[in-house]
Amino acid sequence: TWGAGIIVLVALAVVLVVLFFPRPVSATMRQVVTEPATHVDEGAPLTYSGRPPSSGMHFGTVPQAAEYRMFDGPLSPGRWVHMLEHGAIVVLYRTDLCNAACVEQLGQFYDSAPRSSLVGGIRHLTITPYQDMDHAIAVVAWGYLDEMDQVDKDRIMADFKSKVDASTAPERGAL
Repeated sequence: TWGAGIIVLVALAVVLVVLFFPRPVSATMRQVVTEPATHVDEGAPLTYSGRPPSSGMHFGTVPQAAEYRMFDGPLSPGRWVHMLEHGAIVVLYRTDLCNAACVEQLGQFYDSAPRSSLVGGIRHLTITPYQDMDHAIAVVAWGYLDEMDQVDKDRIMADFKSKVDASTAPERGAL
């Protein structure tokens, strides 16, 4: 009977640990092929080998602090790829796969994202609609991508924290 009692106590302890001490979510970004960081004139045609792009040609105008926000309408990849070059994270969402509740959850994520100590205390983060991808949500950093079919705020936060202001960004540290 002592053996059975010990087994029950150990099982109960394991259940309590799992319930009250959940395992932290780790980043699931995967490295993708990096294209050269080429500056082009605003409005120039853009071509990328990746969908969605995580590097490559982009407009040469330096991003301003006010552009690191959540957009209702699509921001040109020429703008947000430049933000990636500077170490920002961009969260993309397909408007046909991400309904109003999904967009609201992304807004809540934006509001909870930490501010950068590297670039003037802003959230080095932009959220924008983008249609040319296969999933509802994509978290993008320079040379990295994580795609998902629904909002997972913990996973997005883990991705954000793992790559924001990363040394892999070619122009890290500038807005």
